Amino acid sequence: MFRKKSIDEWSLKYWLTQRYVNLAYRLYYGRFESVNRSVIPHNIPVILAPNHQNALMDALVFVYDSGYQPVFLARADIFKGKWVIRFLTFLNIMPVFRMRDGIDNVRRNDEVFERSLKVLLNKHNPLCLFPEGNHGDKRRLRPLVKGIFRIALMAQDVYRDQCGVKIIPVGLDYGDYQKFRSSMFVNYGSPIEVSEYYQHWKENPVNALNALRDRLADELKKLMIHISTDEYYNLYMNLRVVYNSSMRNRLGINDASLAARFIADKRMIEILDNHLKKAPKDIMSLNHYMEEYQSLLKQNNLRDWVIEKARFSPFLILAEFISIILLLPVFVYGIIINILPYYIPVYIAQKKAEDPQFVSTIKFVSSLILFPVMYLLWLIPAFIVIPDIWLKLAFLLSMPLSGYAAFKYYIFFKKTWAKVRFMLMHITQNPLSDRLISSRKAIIDCMNKITEKYLP
Repeated sequence: MFRKKSIDEWSLKYWLTQRYVNLAYRLYYGRFESVNRSVIPHNIPVILAPNHQNALMDALVFVYDSGYQPVFLARADIFKGKWVIRFLTFLNIMPVFRMRDGIDNVRRNDEVFERSLKVLLNKHNPLCLFPEGNHGDKRRLRPLVKGIFRIALMAQDVYRDQCGVKIIPVGLDYGDYQKFRSSMFVNYGSPIEVSEYYQHWKENPVNALNALRDRLADELKKLMIHISTDEYYNLYMNLRVVYNSSMRNRLGINDASLAARFIADKRMIEILDNHLKKAPKDIMSLNHYMEEYQSLLKQNNLRDWVIEKARFSPFLILAEFISIILLLPVFVYGIIINILPYYIPVYIAQKKAEDPQFVSTIKFVSSLILFPVMYLLWLIPAFIVIPDIWLKLAFLLSMPLSGYAAFKYYIFFKKTWAKVRFMLMHITQNPLSDRLISSRKAIIDCMNKITEKYLP
């Protein structure tokens, strides 16, 4: 059997698996946007250096989006068992050891570094390293570890002070870490030329590593959502929902793409950070309004978009309910076919994920296995009972399509019901509807006053 001589060699088996994983990954996220991917050069040693927030889902971004078969380094404690090791190696993942793995194992990193250098110098596929060294559940950049910079500068030794190794910072931003069909934004930055630090490294290795680390940290902060405040972290995150539309209007941005939303969020966070230093009482007051608003939303099980629209046409809602009734058979069919492979991964994630950042990973990997297995179990009796080949093919096609339709139906029903509940609150003159509207207006007014001080 053909075996790869090097982990970074192109593999047909990997390519075929990649096609299936990529399809599932794209279905998992409702919106996926990638900008500036063209900065990844060909036939040049490249290190992709993204922020790390969502376990394996961060790595799968580059399996899906980079156009290559990238090689990764992952913490060694997940390499347990012969089959797990084979599977991770098949996915081009190499172990890297930490101090907690024991000093003897840490010494094995020399071998890992050598293999990483070969990947870079072979120039077949990029090396993807997460410079934070671990993942976290906050939208902020954590301190960077030095391993990535040692590997980059050691590989640069071949090119000395000529252009060679490039580090490409990449910002990743999730609409929600755990929810199915949330959004995913990938933001590639300009390559960092490692040659610029080579001579400095030869003269003073420690200072050169620190300078390169600081450079990458600065570039990553530009490409990702970086919220440095702990006290007002939730305020900033909630404003990304409540004020993003207003912020885009103020900046003259006319579209609602993930890239446009990101630009507005970055500018808003910059303004809030500046104002927090100058007028902390304004931010404290704004936080009070937001806490009250979020509490009211939670009490009434509503989302911000309902309050933003505030008024809904009864005729439109009636039409939506008629659609719900007419499409109910499709929903029931989709649920019957897909309920087990959909909910079993959710159950497994809830039971097995000690770290919440692994929830999406467990759900995604479990679904990769369970959906085809469940569909096969449905197909065996169906192909025996159904006589016509075209009906068999129609049934095969209907399984994934009905599952997707059932999910969309469920979301559509939830949104329609939210509209009805809020409309009834307004019709019955429930004071909570006015409080929700006035609380949101207070937030918008407060933010408008703040942004007016910084924007023309």
